[in-house]
Amino acid sequence: MYNILVVEDEEEQLSALYHILENYNENFVIQTADNYHTALTFITTEKFDLFFLDLKLEETWNPAEDGLQLGIKIRSIPTYLYTPIVFITSVPEMVQQALSDTNCFRYILKPYSALDIENCLNLLLHSPLMEPPSFTFTNYWGGTLRIPENNICYFCPYKNHRLYIVTDNGPYETLDYTMEQLEHALRHSFFRCHRKYLININKITSYDRTHHTIYLDTQAIPLGRSHKTKFEEMWRMHTCF
Repeated sequence: MYNILVVEDEEEQLSALYHILENYNENFVIQTADNYHTALTFITTEKFDLFFLDLKLEETWNPAEDGLQLGIKIRSIPTYLYTPIVFITSVPEMVQQALSDTNCFRYILKPYSALDIENCLNLLLHSPLMEPPSFTFTNYWGGTLRIPENNICYFCPYKNHRLYIVTDNGPYETLDYTMEQLEHALRHSFFRCHRKYLININKITSYDRTHHTIYLDTQAIPLGRSHKTKFEEMWRMHTCF
């Protein structure tokens, strides 16, 4: 899960951005603030992985309490020295200062669309700036576990409606999710290559195109015909880097 702080003083804009983020990934934990001081309280009492900041905060605008100054304050906290900041603004004249003073990841100009936000997130979540999130589930044999997503190899259905989770440290079983729920929640690093398999793209070691088989070391995973075109496009891009 990623903990995200959105700071926006316009109620409609705040609500719209909240819902875009919520719909993008159901595992986002989103906090909102409509002014500098509320945001500062959040920043100093919780740990965030990403910030979306309105650059000017016009409704309560004060040069010492705008989004730029909040970004500078964030950067002054050692924990947030490299935490990604995305500025949202209708004042392009302030962008250059924001870039130089906070080394922000990106800026998005108003009015923006859901696609603008989603494209930004797609780039960000594949960048080294964001730590891979942890996957939380209740182990069938007892206890709640948190496993880094990059330690998971693949998911597949198991007996009695359980899901089998194969990781670098061994297998687990859970009743918490369906394959469809996992496909949505883990879509950035994982690919549904077959109706019975959801694999970690970064664990793929080779692909046998002739036999439609994906290998994770010695583990052979079938590639469903309906997933072949999309997988091969993704695999070409993945092997270019």
